[in-house]
Amino acid sequence: MKLAKAKLPMWRCPLCHSSISLEMSPIKCENNHSFDKAKSGYVNLLPVQFKKSKVPGDDKAMVNARREFHRVNAYKPLKDKIASLIAEQLVNPEISTHNYRIYDAGCGEGSYLHEILLNLHAIGICCSGAGSDISKAAVELAAKAYKSEQFVVASSFDMPLSDNSQDIIIQVFAPGNDNEYARVLKPGGLLVTVDPSFDHLYELKQAVYDNPHKHSPDTKKKQALSLVTSERLTFPITFESAEQCLALVKMTPFYWKLPEDKLNDIIKSLSRVTADFHINLWKNAV
Repeated sequence: MKLAKAKLPMWRCPLCHSSISLEMSPIKCENNHSFDKAKSGYVNLLPVQFKKSKVPGDDKAMVNARREFHRVNAYKPLKDKIASLIAEQLVNPEISTHNYRIYDAGCGEGSYLHEILLNLHAIGICCSGAGSDISKAAVELAAKAYKSEQFVVASSFDMPLSDNSQDIIIQVFAPGNDNEYARVLKPGGLLVTVDPSFDHLYELKQAVYDNPHKHSPDTKKKQALSLVTSERLTFPITFESAEQCLALVKMTPFYWKLPEDKLNDIIKSLSRVTADFHINLWKNAV
């Protein structure tokens, strides 16, 4: 994977698309649009007129549940696999000193991006990370926990990123826009997408529904992006405590639909689930 070494400006104003620097104080674009930087370090780049609800994205309860679940790193095999797939594409002595930009579109509380960066750094790949989510609660948690990455509140359907500014984008269990990915990725840049595969959390579904259905992975092609590889990753998760099981359930839509008595029964009886992921690696053909 040969990418240009020149560093283009990374961020752009979500209102007028002119370049901005998140290191400035105050943060303003050339057209004088200004943006707030929180004490924790994140920047809000989702103008109020672009919001589709008063508090978009996951709320604090769901975000805290994700953090609690990821604290024991039960999804570590997935994070390791993503890093491995990226590394396979980047191993090239000619560009070993290149500082790759990795962007997490729909970053949640930041654990995927942080773990992937740690894995890549450990094998000598130089990279820096940033991520965005429409959930202010998620971005705030990410910014407080992971100071070495830059997090912003923003939409994945209109990313506040300059054209051809990213080497790699990851999209894990999040909605996104293929045209936006093609726009912000460098020529030859990589997109990693992760979706549920057939048996993902099937044991939980069996506990919730009388006739549970399995997932159907998305197999659609992407315009301007060519598929490099497609893999399925499956592994068991054995719960170490009822609290860990509850944290997983809170990460799913099931938590908000279940009556309290049935939820309690599931937490008591469910000892393991299957994690099953559909991972695609795409290359920007533009």
